[in-house]
Amino acid sequence: MSYSVEEIISELSKPTALLKVLVEGKDDALVYRYIEDKLNDLISIDNKADVIVCGGRLELIEVFESREKFKNTKVVFLADKDMWFFVGVPKDYEDIVFTDGYSIENDIYIESVFNSLLDRDDIKLFEGLIKELSIWFAFEVNRYKETGDSKCDVSVDRVCPNNTFCPNFKKSINFIDPPQHLIDLICAEYTRALRGKNLFQALSRVLNKDRPSSFSYANLLKLGAKLENQKIEQLINKLSSKFQEYG
Repeated sequence: MSYSVEEIISELSKPTALLKVLVEGKDDALVYRYIEDKLNDLISIDNKADVIVCGGRLELIEVFESREKFKNTKVVFLADKDMWFFVGVPKDYEDIVFTDGYSIENDIYIESVFNSLLDRDDIKLFEGLIKELSIWFAFEVNRYKETGDSKCDVSVDRVCPNNTFCPNFKKSINFIDPPQHLIDLICAEYTRALRGKNLFQALSRVLNKDRPSSFSYANLLKLGAKLENQKIEQLINKLSSKFQEYG
């Protein structure tokens, strides 16, 4: 369940011994609950951490900018880098803990584990799909760099319904070729640089080709959340360190 900005600020303004972790979206609740459990393993039993889900990135930023209203509550913020992965995190938001990759889904994607689920033919199909998605995503990254806007909340089924970049979808977004270096960057670092939701959607599509649907997006996300993962451990350690700054 997510709350409005006003509800979150009101809740954070109440006296509490709990440590609060503000995160972005309800779609990633499973991952955040795992992080909550792991974080609580690091801190004292008397000061447990409680995850609060905001409505999205803009809402989290708005709460962060209002933190003077709840300065007596121990709060840390965890957010996806999103397009700041490509342009850098603004100085004003350096106190927020950000993912290593584009999103939390990227951080739980362990390439050696997930790609081992693919057989030889699957690997070729998956790599081809990643290349096609990288072209589209490079266009959106370039649009963001030029205009400050992007439209990335699009499923793989729309972008590449037949495993290639759909001509009709290209027309609908007024696609123009993005810089080749940007395509190459995203394709080479796809586990970090390609939008995480699309990455897991692509993997689910290929794994379920000609098979019973046992590798759904949700199942793969759940698996990723439970795997031992250095990037998630680093995030948890950063959150713990932020709480220690309160003394």
